[in-house]
Amino acid sequence: MRLSFIITMLALTTTPAQATPFNLGYSGFYKYMSKVEKAKVEHAELGFYLSRTDEQGLCSIESGIIRVDDTLKGEVEVLPHGQFLLPYDKQLDLDKALVELEVTDTEQCDISIQIQANLVAGDVSMAQLRQAEDEMYRLLQKMAGWPGRYFVPELKGIKLHPAKPGQTLNGVEQLKLSDADLADERTLSLPAVRITPWF
Repeated sequence: MRLSFIITMLALTTTPAQATPFNLGYSGFYKYMSKVEKAKVEHAELGFYLSRTDEQGLCSIESGIIRVDDTLKGEVEVLPHGQFLLPYDKQLDLDKALVELEVTDTEQCDISIQIQANLVAGDVSMAQLRQAEDEMYRLLQKMAGWPGRYFVPELKGIKLHPAKPGQTLNGVEQLKLSDADLADERTLSLPAVRITPWF
């Protein structure tokens, strides 16, 4: 597991090509979402992305659907920062559903997972941010399994990213808060943010 804790899902079958679509088995995603359910966390989650194999950022997803054979089961929501959302549905797992993403990039893409937390815009206390950090760390341990959980490095703090591309936080694209910062009891006024672990 890389220190960035973006986990490449080699177990998923992908069909990269020069043209769309990019096809993925739903069951691989369901397995990971089940671990989040068992972790019983409020804020922490797994964010699904398509990363470029040349490590130059994310592949561009125009849209996506979920289907079982030729039957449409739903649409995939793609967020502005590149994350795509999937439902947690046991029946789709049993039916061996297929996730079909329309990808505009011609380079090959890999599925990656980011352990993260999302907060809506507003006043956020350090206590809320500490809770998010604690949940992400517990989820990291859950994902690492045994004995990997005993080798997960301690966090230095958290990183805050604007949920909407182009926004900044106090004039910077990424705001880092150390554990010492989080020990404070002040409140921050923030736009909607995505939180990731800082190692």
